[in-house]
Amino acid sequence: MRRHTPDAFDTAVQKGNIWLKDIEKAGGLRSRFQAYAVLRSVLHALRDCLPTAEAVKFSAQMPLLVKGVFFDGWKVTPKPLRLSRVEFDAHIRRNLKEQTGVEPYVALKAVLSAIHHHISPSVLETLQPILPREVHVAVSAALVEIYAEDVSLKMGATKDWQMADAGGPFGE
Repeated sequence: MRRHTPDAFDTAVQKGNIWLKDIEKAGGLRSRFQAYAVLRSVLHALRDCLPTAEAVKFSAQMPLLVKGVFFDGWKVTPKPLRLSRVEFDAHIRRNLKEQTGVEPYVALKAVLSAIHHHISPSVLETLQPILPREVHVAVSAALVEIYAEDVSLKMGATKDWQMADAGGPFGE
């Protein structure tokens, strides 16, 4: 008997796995299980710092399964949490549960890297001013590092391509 699954679910699983793979690589993590824990903890920490309408807008471009992770267990409150950087890190660490050894900033940067590469950059730009000040600073710092890494990778790829096109370092 042949198994039938709707294409939307296959696509959702595929996109979710791409995000997990990217998070695993960006965070130097040991497994997809660890990448999932990181994705969940960071998305929940960001979500809890956003007003309800902004959280919903933020999730709009996420793939179906990532969006499900984002909303899972959400208790809508009249006001978002106004966390300090220490409290934000503690929120991430608490949600990582048994995934010890992952620093909150590494987790934040890994998830922001996936968001940066898979969602319109304007989404993050519109969220930053809404976040609590210290969280905004952490997100901004992580994004600066992500942008710098992207530029560095592109510059390295350009140099490699130019070297190959020129026939070697002396144009042979």
